[in-house]
Amino acid sequence: MASSARPQGRDSYAILGGMILVAIVVCLLWQLVSTLIFAVPAPLKTLEAFGGIGGELEPAVRSTFGNAAAAFLLAVAIGTILGVVVGRSPYWYAVFSPLVVVGGATPKIIIYPILLLLLGLGPRSVIAMGFIGGIFSILINVMVAIRTMKPVYAKVALSLNVKPWRALTRIYLPAVSLPLLTGIRLCFGLTVVNVIFAELFASKHGMGKVIMDYYGVGRYAEMMAMILILFFVAMGGSIVLWALERRVRGRVS
Repeated sequence: MASSARPQGRDSYAILGGMILVAIVVCLLWQLVSTLIFAVPAPLKTLEAFGGIGGELEPAVRSTFGNAAAAFLLAVAIGTILGVVVGRSPYWYAVFSPLVVVGGATPKIIIYPILLLLLGLGPRSVIAMGFIGGIFSILINVMVAIRTMKPVYAKVALSLNVKPWRALTRIYLPAVSLPLLTGIRLCFGLTVVNVIFAELFASKHGMGKVIMDYYGVGRYAEMMAMILILFFVAMGGSIVLWALERRVRGRVS
């Protein structure tokens, strides 16, 4: 046990060291680019700009990540259920899998004008945009995992006459836990990205709206500070989900 724990600890330190190295390289490149392009503020100037966005930061963060959280939860719940239902049926899997793959590869921003017409300018269209952006990663991973899982799981559910909801939570979801967690991790990033795209395109509130306002008046340092906040929050969520996925993968293996 102790010997197996040491390589895992070394791997963790190696990953952390690599991340720190990448961060240093990014900061150096950022400093270099700031000397070449006037619209890109230097790292130090960006840090100083954090003091100038205090009044606009809280409502923008609350709006953006509130919408992103709602879209993310809806995408995970609906995508998981649909993935299991479609994956269990060979007929519906053959019908829907090409549509889901094509839908996942299509840029979602092209449908935002339609969402604006249907849902109006507000949180509903932004949440719908984030939901559509994130659900395909869940659908694809769960559908494929259900189709390729061991047949014994489905036979157990059928032989014991397990109710659909109990079969979902006690048999199918544990059987596809690793692909599901991978889909959830991808869904988180895609949901946040599509919510920001919606706010950049047309929105009354949110971090994307504030970023565009800063850009319009030439407040590039404040714009970059807002982008950094968005980046670190999104990266933090992705790291937490990635760590959870690694932990579950380690237990399964």
